[in-house]
Amino acid sequence: MSKESFIYQLVPVAQADMREFGILASVTIAQAILESGWGRSAPGNNLFGIKGRRQQQVTKELISGKWIQIVDGFRVYDNWSDSVRDHSLLLAHNPRYSNVLHERGYRCASRELQRAGYATDPQYADKLIRIIEGSELTRFDQIEEERGYMMSSDDANKIINFLSAAWMSTEDAEARVEFHRLADELRKASGQQ
Repeated sequence: MSKESFIYQLVPVAQADMREFGILASVTIAQAILESGWGRSAPGNNLFGIKGRRQQQVTKELISGKWIQIVDGFRVYDNWSDSVRDHSLLLAHNPRYSNVLHERGYRCASRELQRAGYATDPQYADKLIRIIEGSELTRFDQIEEERGYMMSSDDANKIINFLSAAWMSTEDAEARVEFHRLADELRKASGQQ
């Protein structure tokens, strides 16, 4: 799988969780890249190396200034989307990560993750920042707000003219009421009322 394919698999859930929890999508995606080696090393679909009890794995931890290989338990997920969601829930519900939530700067958010102890690697924040910048992940932090469709008054008036012609060509009282109601709704949708 290409790097871009890996990224685009994570974008929808990372952005949804950004809306819900305030965790920058760029930071979530960068952590998945760093922790899983672009998805190549994600046993149990665990993209973030989240500890748990479902499976034992060999991992490296920095302890007393030395990298030590240990065996530890890790969580298991049905798919990558579940892994991203659990990562967001972990950050959102653990008070030590509160400074990461709603942080609008990826550099600060990355440093807060490191400061909160997400990983033992003293270069963790710098690695995240390099990944974000190198893959231009901040492009996924900009989410267009969903807005209702605003019909132009010209389009509304054209449709109203068609409705008026239909209204005049029928003698059915119920149809006339419905045509009138639809014309009023079009006026509202186009900001004319």
